[in-house]
Amino acid sequence: MLSCVHPNLFVLFKKLFRVTPPSDSDPDMYNNVSPAWPFVRHRHPAGSQVGNQKVRAERITIEGDVLSYSEEEEDGVGVYVGEMPISLEHSYFEIEILDMGVEGAISIGLCSAKYPLHKLPGWAAHSVGYHADDGRLYKACPRGMVFGPKCEAGDRMGCGVKFEQPSPECDAYSVPVFFTKNGKEVGCVVVRVPASGLYPCVGLAAAGDAVRLTPHLFWPPDEDTHMSVDSMEEEWLRLHDIRLNGQMLEYCGRGKSLVDVGLAQARTPLNTTSHYFEMEIVDPGRSGYITIGLTKKKYPKNRHPGWNRGSIAYHADDGRVFAGSTVGSLFGPRCHKGDVMGCGIIFPRDYVCNYDSEGGSMEEESPEPLECDDLLEHLLQYQQPMAPALPPPAAHLHHHHHHWHRHHHRHNHILTTDSEEDDDEDDDDDDDEEDSLERGRCPAVAGKVQVFFTRNGHMIGRREVDLPRGGFFPSISLGSVNEKVRVDLRPLTG
Repeated sequence: MLSCVHPNLFVLFKKLFRVTPPSDSDPDMYNNVSPAWPFVRHRHPAGSQVGNQKVRAERITIEGDVLSYSEEEEDGVGVYVGEMPISLEHSYFEIEILDMGVEGAISIGLCSAKYPLHKLPGWAAHSVGYHADDGRLYKACPRGMVFGPKCEAGDRMGCGVKFEQPSPECDAYSVPVFFTKNGKEVGCVVVRVPASGLYPCVGLAAAGDAVRLTPHLFWPPDEDTHMSVDSMEEEWLRLHDIRLNGQMLEYCGRGKSLVDVGLAQARTPLNTTSHYFEMEIVDPGRSGYITIGLTKKKYPKNRHPGWNRGSIAYHADDGRVFAGSTVGSLFGPRCHKGDVMGCGIIFPRDYVCNYDSEGGSMEEESPEPLECDDLLEHLLQYQQPMAPALPPPAAHLHHHHHHWHRHHHRHNHILTTDSEEDDDEDDDDDDDEEDSLERGRCPAVAGKVQVFFTRNGHMIGRREVDLPRGGFFPSISLGSVNEKVRVDLRPLTG
């Protein structure tokens, strides 16, 4: 109804009654408001209030940090305009091309605050854009110029402003805008800054186009910074549904169910010379499903540390410690934004390391035990008459069903499906089968150690656990939208 009211009437209402009636821009009217942007979903020309800023998008579906062309509206291009202008602190942003439609006309650039949402970046005044389908640069005109290489699925495209490196061609009202492909600069162009500033802009042209947006970045000013970022990538063995941004780990999964776990596992296990690591909670995100702990090398990628055998972890959301089970025990305080969580190992005095820097065994005659993923295939191909018998199926399933429900009641804020519950029970079944087989082949542990956890520099407590063959690998997991942590794998080395 309010869309029929003339704008001047709002001023009259305010003067007469000292109040202003709600307008159509009220986010609740479109059911796309969320306290943790960008976890919103727009299906029409929409704006979602985020602080004092506004996101503008048309023919774009937004889910977490993923932008995709709306399949419900195929009558024009889709355009997304960010909620904050490019600034000295956040001078750069990127998109990762997840999928390209038939045309593949994905584009990235900068535009004014009121840029028309039916024109790709660079097609209209006060905008500039780099297009993936032809590698051309468009600057306030639908006719592009040869600029850089074409981009395809898997590539990262970036755009930013060099505030600290002005070009001789720039005046007081212009800035050098540059574009990148996969972290390498493609080229630079001088752009006039409109009165409203330059806002991040992404264009999608057809069904099937999808990108992952990473806003609010700072472009590395020199090669030393590039080298430090590259070295951080080498510190990690696995990054599943987690994006690395310098020392920062950022969740990039769906965050809708128990299996949407983002796991980061360090490349090197803890040892007597490097036995402790820390992380700072930069943003707890929507739910704060953040954990710090230790896992065996081949740990399931979609399980929080502590939930499966061969792992232990301290969970920030409930302050519990989990040690090889989905049932945690009361341990310490919950952790919030700004808290620093730490984890380490106290090795016995007579401890002798029997694995190398990457967790490989240095014992020549010790065969590698089968992991969960290979166990079923192995049992189908080979008979193991000497292996211990498995527990009766009925009692076995009842036992895990009991544990599952105890855990589910404590984490009832996570949506799950019946199939996911079955998968979790199957994972536990595989663990039991794996342990049974390992007992018949070779020892699965290398002795006992004390694992301790800290919060803001104070020890919370410790637990004695079995050290897996190959060692314990520092592991961090995230599970809800917008979660970010800053990690220091060697805080004691200076």
